[in-house]
Amino acid sequence: MNMKKNKIITGIGCLILLLTAGFVCYRNMTPADRYHLEVMKLGEDGYGYKIYEGERTIIVQPFIPAVAGKRAFRAEQDARRVGNLVLERIEAGDEFTISKGDLEYLGIVY
Repeated sequence: MNMKKNKIITGIGCLILLLTAGFVCYRNMTPADRYHLEVMKLGEDGYGYKIYEGERTIIVQPFIPAVAGKRAFRAEQDARRVGNLVLERIEAGDEFTISKGDLEYLGIVY
């Protein structure tokens, strides 16, 4: 009986230790390690982007934000520039909404 109780206590202790170590490692990740951008080709004539937190997709943006209608980015570089701006804002903990002013600043044609 005592042997079984010791094994259970040891198992629970190991589990707590592993969970604590995992949590500490996750918290020590820099935001740059945590988030990443992927530009995606949309059919023949456009691009969009996705932003991931680790393996989980948190943003899928197939259209130019802040613009009426559903227009894809014309060039891969345009999608990458806007996606990188969103990524920078997320990593900084800022509001990451894109405005027409942001698009103009980045030179995005829409």
